[in-house]
Amino acid sequence: MLGRRGPPGLHSCIRPSLFGLRAPRRGRDAGRGLQVERERGESTVSANLGEDEERWRLALEVAGEGVWDWDLHSGQMYRSPLWSEILGYAPEETATLKWGALLHPDDREEAQRKLSACLSGESPDFVAEFRLCCKNGEYRWMASRARVVARDESGRPGRMIGVYQDIHEARSLSDALQASERLWQFALEGHGDALWDWTLKSGEINVSQTFRAIIGLPADRLLRGNDIWPSRLHPDDVRTTVAAFSAHLAGVRPITEVEFRLRTEDGAYRWVALRGKIMERDRNGKPLRMIGTVRDVHDHYLSAEREMRQQQELARAARLIHVGEMASALAHELNQPLTALRNFSAVALRRLDELGAVGECIRGPLQLIAEQALRAGEIVHRVRGFVRRDGLLTAPIAINGVVTDIVRFMEFEARAHAVQWQLALAEPPLWVQGDQVQLEQVLSNLAKNAIDAMSEVEGERLLRIETRDGADGMVEVVVSDSGGGLAETVREDPFAPFVTTKPDGVGLGLAICRTIIENHGGRMWVERSTRLGTTFCLSLPPPAG
Repeated sequence: MLGRRGPPGLHSCIRPSLFGLRAPRRGRDAGRGLQVERERGESTVSANLGEDEERWRLALEVAGEGVWDWDLHSGQMYRSPLWSEILGYAPEETATLKWGALLHPDDREEAQRKLSACLSGESPDFVAEFRLCCKNGEYRWMASRARVVARDESGRPGRMIGVYQDIHEARSLSDALQASERLWQFALEGHGDALWDWTLKSGEINVSQTFRAIIGLPADRLLRGNDIWPSRLHPDDVRTTVAAFSAHLAGVRPITEVEFRLRTEDGAYRWVALRGKIMERDRNGKPLRMIGTVRDVHDHYLSAEREMRQQQELARAARLIHVGEMASALAHELNQPLTALRNFSAVALRRLDELGAVGECIRGPLQLIAEQALRAGEIVHRVRGFVRRDGLLTAPIAINGVVTDIVRFMEFEARAHAVQWQLALAEPPLWVQGDQVQLEQVLSNLAKNAIDAMSEVEGERLLRIETRDGADGMVEVVVSDSGGGLAETVREDPFAPFVTTKPDGVGLGLAICRTIIENHGGRMWVERSTRLGTTFCLSLPPPAG
């Protein structure tokens, strides 16, 4: 073969039919067929066998396969030259090479186990993939399949033949892809992403353990795509989710990206963020396979939703408080002219008595003026009472939680101004009776003022918030900064409305804060204000009972 004939007896033991090729039966165990061929004459036999062997060899080599023949009695091994070419050896060097010694240590046990099973008759064929050591010391992947073609009367194997093929490039690519996939899976799952792989034709879907953990699926339950979507989708999310999938499957969008609620095994719903992409299509462009990730965003979604509601409530409360406080201030200012109007109209009516009948023509209008002034005063009084006393929705509140919420809300602004927080929160936590939204408004206003006060301070900028037990059973909150202290224009009465040193301020912030605290049954004051900073204090009542 390949420029030389095989070892003596090769043509008599190799069975081309083993590899799907038709050839006359040969072999030492086929005595009856051998006897017939001998009768036809040695010269004819040799010519026919040579032609058959050559055709068989060429067919295998065109297919990229080599041949090996092993005589187990003598130990003689024949390998076609392709074997030595693959491993980088010269043909004459292959005679002394032992297959077992060339095997990669990691492949040796499995390959030899399969060989032993074939030799013992436990397995009809030897089929294996393994790495062999090349002459340069590197390993190459080979695939081999073989069969025992001769056994003695006791069943012991006498001869084995097989083929081999170089699969190094294909196997290396496969290993690289698997390694890449493992790294990709590790990176995604380490980042909190679960994986899914959906075969659209069959509907089968494979999901990672992280995915199963999100919805509480047992590890051994088989799944189909419809078992997850749309059957587990929240009814309100079905339309948008199906639309996102459909747009990508139709080629309108390059990727599927959608957030929806997924029903878990216990019947609850969790928010997840899904990303998916078609990875395989048929020749007509029809999608066959889609893979993607799912991330549990439930806690983040609820947190963002809660913070958005709180911000909206704070903004709404601020607007209402601003409007109410402005109404209160206007009512206070209007009360004096209304009182004067009432008094002057009363004086005018008394003077009409001195004029007698001459003044009766204007008595009616003056009385109407007096009555309307009195009515306006009552309206002003009710407005002030509503602003200062009504509208609270109080409940027991952990004041430490209010403080930590404000720190979280204002963390970005504090960091932007290089302000550091210092919290000294009482333990165990202290509780107060109050309206959480309004208390958050008070503390956020004080914190904002403190940050603004330190904006031009050189050196360390500290914003300290402390909670503590106060006098006569009240709970106190202390907010201190390291700014330059209150300006002279506001130091005498920091809570006076419409007094401010800020170019864009309206002078109602501290006035509103004090009103809120007083409506809670507490009080608010400035403990100190120097060039080293300002400290505001407020006290609140604890829950009843």
